[in-house]
Amino acid sequence: MSAWPLQEMERRIGEIQPPLPFGTSLGIGLATLLVVNFPGTWTFIRYFTTMAHEGSHAAVYSLGGLKITGVWLKPNADGETKAQGKGSNVPSLLIGYVGPSLFGLAAAKLISIGHSVAVLWLTLALLVLLLANVRNVFGILAIVVAGYVIFIFARYGTVRHETMAAYGIAWLLLLSGVRVVVNHWSDAKDAGDLRKLTDIMPVVFARIWLVGALFAVFFGARLMM
Repeated sequence: MSAWPLQEMERRIGEIQPPLPFGTSLGIGLATLLVVNFPGTWTFIRYFTTMAHEGSHAAVYSLGGLKITGVWLKPNADGETKAQGKGSNVPSLLIGYVGPSLFGLAAAKLISIGHSVAVLWLTLALLVLLLANVRNVFGILAIVVAGYVIFIFARYGTVRHETMAAYGIAWLLLLSGVRVVVNHWSDAKDAGDLRKLTDIMPVVFARIWLVGALFAVFFGARLMM
């Protein structure tokens, strides 16, 4: 990237972008709800949710002092994150299914304080960090495609287009977070792993994740509307 795009990126990130009107934000949210629940579109966008899920695992592992040995994103939209070192796996396993929701809530907060463009560039930065840890070809290709789409909006879009894309990312993470929890429920691998570590029934974790995801939607929607 040349010096000019870097300067332009810094300028736009530092600017304050006005929030979208209530009706526009609501419209983007409803459109995203349809996209998340329509099988044809969900087939593709679920990979982005998996990236957020595995990214949250990796982040908590790193914060806990463990070394990430690899991340895998699979064609069936499952994923796996491995780490080694001294420390508990419980915090990372707990966070995975609310990871997309938490990322979505963080995006909504940035939008609410006028930094919609920053959502795009921060998403790109997080994808680059995830890419550095991915160990399979499919995962690399999936992240590159997602990053390219976001980069096109961030680099070439107008401020309004960038703002709308930021709202779309926030809504997508918030709403898809709920769907993933409901789809996997007590059969989620993380819930099974947590049962082995804690002797707590998987359905308990599923209910905790659902409550967390729904609260994130509620607070995220308030921030964006």
